[in-house]
Amino acid sequence: MVVELGAGRLNRPYRAVRWLSASQYRTLLRNLPSFANLIAAIALLSLFVGCGTSPTPIPEATAEPTPSPEAAIAFAVLNLLELKSAAFTLEHQTGSTTLLPGLSMKKATGVVDIPDRLRLTVEAELAVPRTFVEINVITIGEQAYMTDFFSGQWRTVPLESLPVNFLDFGQILASITEAVAGPSFSSVEEIDGRQYQRVTGSVPSEALAALVPGAAEGLEVELELWLDLEAALLRRVLITGPVLTGDIPETVRLLAIDNINVPVDIAAPE
Repeated sequence: MVVELGAGRLNRPYRAVRWLSASQYRTLLRNLPSFANLIAAIALLSLFVGCGTSPTPIPEATAEPTPSPEAAIAFAVLNLLELKSAAFTLEHQTGSTTLLPGLSMKKATGVVDIPDRLRLTVEAELAVPRTFVEINVITIGEQAYMTDFFSGQWRTVPLESLPVNFLDFGQILASITEAVAGPSFSSVEEIDGRQYQRVTGSVPSEALAALVPGAAEGLEVELELWLDLEAALLRRVLITGPVLTGDIPETVRLLAIDNINVPVDIAAPE
């Protein structure tokens, strides 16, 4: 079996081609008339034999075996490491993510141009006074910009001070996917005309640290992955259970990935 890394599909092995040497080629040319006569004789003999016997049926091609959950995950990891750009949404179906004391994220949407360009919008809630705020973030290389919570004005900020950072998006998702323990197929689901294989498993909470800032250690989190059957691409991740120490037990986060490898334009704010 040959693994084609770029496409994430299984292919039948290629047949080896044996090339003739120069001396073998000259010998073939010298004997070409007798060689042609031999071919004609074989063809004629085949014709006579075929008139008296029924043709031997050609066996049907053997279907390729269904890959295991581990193999499906391995292909998804390879494709994630090849990711060039993507749009994404990380939304809390239940609960929230604490970014800073008194500031909790409900939803984050953005686009990433790997390796070093990101545009992100965070919908968050201030505890006191209870206020819903929108935070916009742009990063280009080592430059980072973020809007003020209240005025909405752009400010230059240190890259490490950002509450969330998805620059290494492909690597982040590949690491999480690779960390899934006990994977198993659950069902096949059709969304917008495409079929997705759902794979369930679990990961330690610390494996989600790059996706969920401040992730605790030692918690077991249930994960469900939606893998595009045709392209072996990860398109949805359902994260069930507490990831942060302060998460409620019913916390559920859904990560959706779209517009994979579609070019994006990310520029510094004016």
